[in-house]
Amino acid sequence: MESIDFSTNVNALMERIRDQQADIERIQRELEVMEVVGATREDEVRVTVRGNGQVVAVDIDERALRDSDAYELGQLVKEAVNDGLRRMTEAGSAKFKPMIDAAQAAPGS
Repeated sequence: MESIDFSTNVNALMERIRDQQADIERIQRELEVMEVVGATREDEVRVTVRGNGQVVAVDIDERALRDSDAYELGQLVKEAVNDGLRRMTEAGSAKFKPMIDAAQAAPGS
């Protein structure tokens, strides 16, 4: 009898793993096409970053073009890109959080 219970438990566990793998792949596909906007503190530069790491748009305020030299403008772009990447990381964490919470709450975790 114990071998049947063991087999049933293993099959249930394998099914749960397959379901989780499918969820992970779905979330990864969603994140790859997701876009977020990052910006500088004063909104002089805004960048759109896609979940696959591509920067797909850079918008620079005319005031920043007038008032900034090349180095300062580069720093603003870098700040906006880093903000966009941070926001994408946060969005990814938020998408995976329900799975992580469920896994931690599952029996035997």
